[in-house]
Amino acid sequence: MALVTREHIFEYIPQRNPICLVHTIYESTQESVKTGFLVEEDHLLVENGALTEAGITENLAQSAAAHAGYIARQHNLPPKVGFIGNIKDLQIQQLPKVGTEVITEVKIKAFVMNVTLVIVTSTCNGQPVASCEMKIFLQE
Repeated sequence: MALVTREHIFEYIPQRNPICLVHTIYESTQESVKTGFLVEEDHLLVENGALTEAGITENLAQSAAAHAGYIARQHNLPPKVGFIGNIKDLQIQQLPKVGTEVITEVKIKAFVMNVTLVIVTSTCNGQPVASCEMKIFLQE
């Protein structure tokens, strides 16, 4: 069961097609979010039948944006634009194939003023795709 479906995702994230890499928000709390992205053959960041490393990294970041946007909407506020300040310990284990869904989980590690430190992991078919720590600055 999804909290936010593809038809409404743009109410929660600032990204638009052809760069959108989050289709669904499955779960969200104050401290975490779980998103989904269906890898499609005609996506800008798909090459040779798989999501590229750039696409995986952008999915991780957009999942964090989806979390911030979902929390903002719960308080009747517009989603803020975020900027990646740092990516630490990025590990990519596989490139998800066209037709599969990437499930990404974001957990807040720390939040100070307009900076959020998050731990992000993604899987596809139950197998690890990527993980990292990100520092994200929210535009005021």
